[in-house]
Amino acid sequence: RGAKLRQVGSAKVVGINFSAKTTLEVREWPEGMPDFAHFDDELYDGKTRKKRLRENTKVNLQRYRFPRPFALTKLMHRDISMQSVEDDDGEFRLYQGVWRMQPLPGCAPEGGNAMRLTYAVEISPRPYLPVALVEGRITSDLCNNLKTIRSYVQGEG
Repeated sequence: RGAKLRQVGSAKVVGINFSAKTTLEVREWPEGMPDFAHFDDELYDGKTRKKRLRENTKVNLQRYRFPRPFALTKLMHRDISMQSVEDDDGEFRLYQGVWRMQPLPGCAPEGGNAMRLTYAVEISPRPYLPVALVEGRITSDLCNNLKTIRSYVQGEG
């Protein structure tokens, strides 16, 4: 299942009014994303996962090759992927990320549930966009959004 989402954000950063927009394809993966890139394989193509990671640190971002949030690979998880549409008219050449939800059995008080929520995002902004400011703003907004979600879930909001 999926949808398209138009996202527009604005803020005053270092005294400058700044706005950015993008159109995202958002998709739900109830059984987790398929591992097309062999992230979960300890050994693939004769190389260990650690060696493949070292070799790929300078690789340019590629569509449909999503970052992987932290998860215990032996436990079930669900993912929500997001990726800017091709030829997006927004401020990012590519914006892609994954929210990962993973139940944690045995980590909550009796009768309760615990869930790990992780997030990974990769962005390739247009040349005129100040990368450090954008990254800082995304981080700040993400923290605020997660705090708001926690307050809501705990019945405070």
